[in-house]
Amino acid sequence: MLSIMKTITLQGKQYAQVKDRIAKIHKDYKNVSINTEVQWIWDKWWVQVKATITIKDEWERTFTAHSFGMYKSNKDFEKLETIAVWRALAFAWFLADGEVASYEEMEDFIWDKAKANDKSI
Repeated sequence: MLSIMKTITLQGKQYAQVKDRIAKIHKDYKNVSINTEVQWIWDKWWVQVKATITIKDEWERTFTAHSFGMYKSNKDFEKLETIAVWRALAFAWFLADGEVASYEEMEDFIWDKAKANDKSI
C-alpha cells in the first residue's frame, strides 16, 4: 500500500521527513519494528548503517536499506542512520512523490554541486 504524507519542498521536489514516515508506518500497522545495525570500516573512519523494517500483519514483510559515509562526529552517525531508515521506509512504500533519496542526501548533493561550481564556498 502506497502511503503519501506531509512533505517539504527541496529543489522543486517533495520530500516526506523521516519523522512523518515513522509516525505514518506506526499508524498504519500495529506490528512494526525498525532496527539499525552499524558496521565500522577502515579503522573506524567510515561507517555503514543498515536499517531493517519488518511489518507483520497477515504476512511478514522485511525492507532493508543502507547508508555509507565518513564518521567525523555523532551528528554524522545520526545522519547516516536517518538516511538508512528513510530509504528503508521508501522501499516499504512510505514515500512523498515516489522519491527514494532522502532530504539529507539531496541537501548534500546540492551543497556538493554548489562547491564544485563555486570554489569560494
